[in-house]
Amino acid sequence: MNKNQAKKEISRLCQVIEEHNYNYYVLDNPAISDKEYDELVKELMALEEKFPDLRFSSSPTQRVGTKVLSGARTVAHSVKMLSLDNTYSWDELKSWSERVFKGLGTRDVEFVSELKIDGVSASLLYEHGELVLGLTRGDGEVGEDVTHNIRAIPSVPLKLRTPKGLSLPRLIEVRGEVYMDKPGFEALNHDRKIAGEEVFANPRNAASGSLKLLDPGESSRRNLSFFAHSFSRLEGDFDVKTHWKFLQTAKALGFPVNPLSRLSPEFSRVESDCTEFQKLRATLLYDVDGVVIKVNSFAQQKELGETLKSPRWAVAFKFEAHQATTVVRDIVVQVGRTGVLTPVAELEPVSCGGVTISRATLHNFDELKRLGVAKGDRVLLERAGDVIPKIVKVVQSRDVREKISKVPANCPSCRDEFICEEEGEVAYRCINPACPKQLERRLVHFASRGAMDIEGMGESVASQLVAQGMIASVADIYSLRKEDLLRLELFGDKKADNLLKGIEASKGRPLSRLIFGLGILNIGEKASLLLARHFEAMNRLSQASADDIKSIHELGDVSADSVVRFFAQKETREMLEKIKASGVNMEEPKRPDSQKQGVLSGKTFVFTGELSRRTRKDASDAVKALGGEISEVVGLKTSIVVAGVSAGSKLAKAKKLGVKVINEQEFEEMIHAE
Repeated sequence: MNKNQAKKEISRLCQVIEEHNYNYYVLDNPAISDKEYDELVKELMALEEKFPDLRFSSSPTQRVGTKVLSGARTVAHSVKMLSLDNTYSWDELKSWSERVFKGLGTRDVEFVSELKIDGVSASLLYEHGELVLGLTRGDGEVGEDVTHNIRAIPSVPLKLRTPKGLSLPRLIEVRGEVYMDKPGFEALNHDRKIAGEEVFANPRNAASGSLKLLDPGESSRRNLSFFAHSFSRLEGDFDVKTHWKFLQTAKALGFPVNPLSRLSPEFSRVESDCTEFQKLRATLLYDVDGVVIKVNSFAQQKELGETLKSPRWAVAFKFEAHQATTVVRDIVVQVGRTGVLTPVAELEPVSCGGVTISRATLHNFDELKRLGVAKGDRVLLERAGDVIPKIVKVVQSRDVREKISKVPANCPSCRDEFICEEEGEVAYRCINPACPKQLERRLVHFASRGAMDIEGMGESVASQLVAQGMIASVADIYSLRKEDLLRLELFGDKKADNLLKGIEASKGRPLSRLIFGLGILNIGEKASLLLARHFEAMNRLSQASADDIKSIHELGDVSADSVVRFFAQKETREMLEKIKASGVNMEEPKRPDSQKQGVLSGKTFVFTGELSRRTRKDASDAVKALGGEISEVVGLKTSIVVAGVSAGSKLAKAKKLGVKVINEQEFEEMIHAE
């Protein structure tokens, strides 16, 4: 193929791929399978590799660029991004509508109702149909340039479609919400937790943090999405006189628009729509905290005008959050297995949204300082969107306050004075390798099902072993004797024998489980499997360079640096020698031959709900043994969703996307047939 032919083929592939993106993200109607889509992208990438000067910035392969070398620059918004006034009751909403009618001198007004996505506001600028700038809201007048990460969001068009009979606008600036859906949020926090990283409080915080990452590659793995809801500038051959018409035009241009938006010819319909949306709230795959109601006519919007902060023609009707007030019994500082110090509020038990809450994480010391919460305060709790309960504010303070807003001078577990702040984070860590609380949590993690699966090695046992001085590292697990265990509280012959059997059985676990059990910072279950499959033996992994590790697809600078630092420590080398001497397997089993591996090769499974025949881990291992992949998120790459008892939002999303769903019996038949 010569260069001229390649140029035509690249142009054709770009057009075809973006058409499929439009079908998937905007119309919610995929026309081809994931595998066929991937083949198209691979074909395009191959041509662009052969003819690099034909690789254009609007190519679907260029969604993820290179790292940003420094912090994001700030850019002034050409049109100020206003905030919305909020209403919290029907009376307040009706009062707003009466002000609209009075301001216009007529009741002949149409309204548009849109779900208020609990995400991060963003403004996207397109010139001649191509994305050139993406800004956060910032303070409304100046935003941060996050174009590199906006480009990584699959549902954001890099190049606009040309609606039939119209030319592309010379310039259009579209505004909307960047958000993370609930399954994506759960998967992200799951990975961060097992990697020893701080978890996000809610999907909005996760989306905000992801949008501001300097590495668009990492941002692209966060499964961000976008809904367009308005525009600030539009220059072109478009006869758009109403907001409803704009939403249809935006969809025709390639922007995803929330499908639940409603046009109401009279205000009474707005109330019924809000009631319906509130009932739907729990079934949605993304967080919403209300409904935005807008006057439909742009002419009427202009007539109503705006205040310094908010438009008079739009308002937000906020849903009622699950809230309760209670008293803070104490604020304690927890030490995680990687040494991260996390302030936690211990509360007078209170029911909130049908759940009894007695503890609430304060996430970090910056958040604790912002809230100003102290022991004895009465606080307002909230469970919005069924996420982790959080303290919203202090509603009543004690006269005598015991504040812990500053980072403690000593680790609460080992009293070590060396507390350090991680660069670029708000997390603080105890760096004492002998810290008892870290060791307890490392033992529990090492023995967990996803790692070495040592039944009977729970928190209470780990705590006693450390307190009695029987264990100084996870390697000492394999030196335990029955007489040692019988000295511990609640241990009898049977319990001691069972734990020792579990310890012995763990020696045969594959290398991937051992790597995960070691609790390397930033290395979760999937990364452990990738490392084990690539290096095959612990001795090769322990001697690998950062470049060796980065050569593995899906592993980047952060993961590589964490692994190299871990194995460079003297304590690590000594621990591994003891583990090896105890007879623990240090190699990864050879993968199935190509014929057997091909049975589930290329298929990605997602499990949801409770399984009765085997643990989730065992089911996942069965899929991997036949060459399949496991994901925590239902999306474009999902082949099959296995739904157990009480399947939740993942099942709903699978049905919405048309992903194949099977029950546990069908899964067992599939595995055994293979």
